Amino acid sequence: MPDQVRNDSLELQHLGESIGSDEASLDPTCPMSPAHVWSLYVSHALSTWNARTYEFAAILFTASAFPETLLASAVRGICNTLASICLSSFIGSWIDRAPSRLRTLLLTIFSNRAAVILACLGWMLLVDINARVMPATPKHLLFAVVVGLGILEKLSGTANMISMERDWIPLLASQTSDSTYSLTQLNAVMRRIDLICKLVSPVMISVVIAASGSTRIGVMVVAGMSALSWGVEIWCARRVWNTNPRLREPKVNKDVISGETLEPVDTLNPGWLQRAEVCLTAGFHNQVMGLRSYFGSDVWMPSLSGALLHLSVLSYSATLLTYLLDSGFSLALITIARTLGSVVEVSSTFVAPVGVQYLSRSSKDHLAREDTEALLDNQGPDAQDSGNQQHLAGLQRLGLWGLWSQFLNLVPVVLAVWQINSSSMDTSPPGLLTRIVVLASPENSTTAAVSLFTFLSLSRLGLWTFDLTIQELTQTRVPPHTRSSFAGTEMSFVSVFELGNSIAAAILSRPEDFRWLALGSLGAVGLSTCMYAIWVRQQRGHLVHWERIGKGCSRSKARA
Repeated sequence: MPDQVRNDSLELQHLGESIGSDEASLDPTCPMSPAHVWSLYVSHALSTWNARTYEFAAILFTASAFPETLLASAVRGICNTLASICLSSFIGSWIDRAPSRLRTLLLTIFSNRAAVILACLGWMLLVDINARVMPATPKHLLFAVVVGLGILEKLSGTANMISMERDWIPLLASQTSDSTYSLTQLNAVMRRIDLICKLVSPVMISVVIAASGSTRIGVMVVAGMSALSWGVEIWCARRVWNTNPRLREPKVNKDVISGETLEPVDTLNPGWLQRAEVCLTAGFHNQVMGLRSYFGSDVWMPSLSGALLHLSVLSYSATLLTYLLDSGFSLALITIARTLGSVVEVSSTFVAPVGVQYLSRSSKDHLAREDTEALLDNQGPDAQDSGNQQHLAGLQRLGLWGLWSQFLNLVPVVLAVWQINSSSMDTSPPGLLTRIVVLASPENSTTAAVSLFTFLSLSRLGLWTFDLTIQELTQTRVPPHTRSSFAGTEMSFVSVFELGNSIAAAILSRPEDFRWLALGSLGAVGLSTCMYAIWVRQQRGHLVHWERIGKGCSRSKARA
């Protein structure tokens, strides 16, 4: 028996080596026809559209079912966030262990569509006019079922996103950075689809409900879209999978090869207590291993700095929108500003690929020897390709530019918030912080409002540019067998900071306290910027080419 186990382990190890050699022997350009690329985009668009639609529609359905309280909305949000914190890492590990990429993606599609359709059946009963006279106990039980299905919808959507972005796209993308289907280009288009769906789907479902005058019509539309897109999304995913040999190759579980498996204590006839203990132990072990793998990666600091940005309330979120409405801004003005902010967000998907290409070329012309040695030390043998070095340097620099852009644009936003607060409060003259710039003077409240919306929208450009660079860094610098686990742990941190955002807003709930939330948000963005700058300094050995600045000053003096 031990000999057979040893032989099986050797066979698995040889299988893993053969798969690695087969991947290395494939065409490095990994060509895809435009038809196959469009199939990929359509599959992602349908998944994102349904997720974004239900995300917003569920808010409207909850408000219609429980019109006199915010408790139901808060309970639903807290449950979704806690589930994401506890289970995102497990989802990432499951994707890494699953041998078939297609089965994994199809299971996420099936779970997501089934959860939405079943949840809509529950919403049909809850938003009915007669449901308002329904006894409390049945109504709360039905709402609990709908919340549970919403958790399944959110987790399956997260699994779909991780599977597509971390398991499919890195294999489908071309290995040449100047290709039409390079990783940078594919990431940009996929994010563009996501942001467009985020912009259009809430408007669509709002128009449907407003035009029909019935929330039940909106529920039926959401369920109908999920049912109709189900087959199309599966067909598109299968089409892409069938035409790419890399996707069809089974993944080898590294834990099985190395023998790192968690065996139950008693496998003869365990009772339910023993099974529960094994499940809890396995879950805890998975969380610990996920954290160890996450912080063992050399890109954990960029990933954590990106997650830290979710602690900020300086975005077009429910907290800021509520504050603006309480401050006297009209809903029409807020809607226009939010739309312009979404347009800026979409523009970042065009700016990021161009920025990476430009900064990569700049690195090609000016990369110093110490930069090359640092990249070689961190990249290993693959870093000997100068094109990879230049592209990596371009990504690192663009991410830093994006973060600094966001931070600097949020400074006048915070000042405008302090000005709006001081103008709306019947107190003594504003403090020192509100008098730092002229825009924050009490006599110029209109300019403060304009600066708030303008710079808040501009800050979204830096945010999403940074997000795209971090996504590509984690796609390329994390080993393939732990890439999805890394993404799951990252999503857990994102949910933790989002929960911290909500808790801070609940504690500082008065409109006049929002300025402190804004100031704390600026501090969170500043901390994120410092973390990423420290990482870039560790990778490249410097942040600024002072010698070039010195040469430029010398040339200016010589011309003078």
